[in-house]
Amino acid sequence: MEQWKQSALTGAILIILAVIFAILRKEINIWIVLIIILGVVDLIFGLYRKKEGI
Repeated sequence: MEQWKQSALTGAILIILAVIFAILRKEINIWIVLIIILGVVDLIFGLYRKKEGI
C-alpha cells in the first residue's frame, strides 16, 4: 500500500474509533480529543503527501 494511503487510512480509523469510544462512554475527555486531533493531522498529512506526490 502506498504511504499516503496508509497515513490517510490510519488517521480515518483513529477518528472513527475515538468518536465511537466517546459515544459509548458518553463523555469526552482530553485523551479522546488528543486522539481525534492526531487522527485529523495524520489524515491531512496523508492527503498532502498524495497531492505533492511524495
